[in-house]
Amino acid sequence: MKTWITYLAALFMGLATAMLFGSFPQTAGILSSVSSYLISLGVFIAIPVVFITFASGTASLMKDRMGARTAGMTAFWAAVSTIILSIAAAAVFMLLPENFPVTSTAGSAPGTLSSHVSYMISSAESSLYPMNAFWSLSTATRFILPVIIISWILGLSLKPSADIIRPAYTVMNSFSEVMYRVSRTYSVYGFFIVFVASASLFTDIYQEKTLFAAPGYAILLSAAAAAAVLGVLPLLFAVFTGFRKNPYRVLCRAIAPMLMGLSSSSLIAAIPLSESISRNSLGVQKRASSVTVPLLSVIGKGGSAFISVLVLLPLYQATTGTIPSLAVIAATAGAAALISFISSASAGTEIVLITVLSLEMLGINLYGAENAVIALIPVLGGLGTMIDALVTAYGSCIAASAMETDIEVPYRDTI
Repeated sequence: MKTWITYLAALFMGLATAMLFGSFPQTAGILSSVSSYLISLGVFIAIPVVFITFASGTASLMKDRMGARTAGMTAFWAAVSTIILSIAAAAVFMLLPENFPVTSTAGSAPGTLSSHVSYMISSAESSLYPMNAFWSLSTATRFILPVIIISWILGLSLKPSADIIRPAYTVMNSFSEVMYRVSRTYSVYGFFIVFVASASLFTDIYQEKTLFAAPGYAILLSAAAAAAVLGVLPLLFAVFTGFRKNPYRVLCRAIAPMLMGLSSSSLIAAIPLSESISRNSLGVQKRASSVTVPLLSVIGKGGSAFISVLVLLPLYQATTGTIPSLAVIAATAGAAALISFISSASAGTEIVLITVLSLEMLGINLYGAENAVIALIPVLGGLGTMIDALVTAYGSCIAASAMETDIEVPYRDTI
């Protein structure tokens, strides 16, 4: 059965589980523990997959002198999609201005979010300090940039420019194929992670009840996410590909990683799934998907910037009692877009990092009102990661199109 069907079924089963057992006090704790374990298992699988496939893909691209073109197009797509999505979020808010709701965490200590961001940034900086490559690989869990850097250096060295290097290049390419088999298996059975994680997510929503008490903000988030997924990104993808590829075909085939992102808020746990879908369902060469998917998992955070704008602007309105001026809206969208490029330092809570650093960059003090975000982190992070997963899928297709190596995969051959 195709992944888009099994993952959708898993999502609805998670919703049904939350509706049946969400009223029990123990449900949230049990589901949260199991969900955290399964997501950590996904990250555990993703790290070796990234390390081996990225090195192999880099070597293969460098062999045919396509590395710079692939990386350049990937970075360009990440930048443009982030800017456009931030502007689109501001436009949606101007059409549907809503206050950020008062949540159960609104009375938390003012420095709660700032402390978390400071800790995550400090951890990311420590992991980038060049002490021991093996230590960096073994301790990478949330911030995968060190893994990508080490893998990139290895890939450059594996370029088969001499006869003595070719056996090593062949071996690494074989190991890469093994990792894609692992990723395919992960893709087939990953629906169970989505089932448990979505049940935990829906239980949190049910027990928090904020979105039921403030349906206006829930409508704003839903309308904005639908506009981004069904309108903004497909149109942008069509422009990038010269209207030669059907964006909605890519969207349908990328449903599985999108739902993984929605339920888990972890783009890293979705990397094996994204690489497998990119290669087997979207027609992207192995070497291209091996490089573009991890890169976009770090810098392609347009979805997180999009949701962050829809957090910041309603917070301003709720705090001041007035709709922000056009200048403030533009500055907020720009700050969120800029900071999103480093938000992978706080993987899983990118929304928090973008929100806190945007407030600091703009010199805005909300006197602790931003703590209302804490209760809605699972929802906000899930929506942002879902859109990020679509950005990744589109980006890998755009890179393959720029390389002129993309192919159309018949539906019967997709996973």
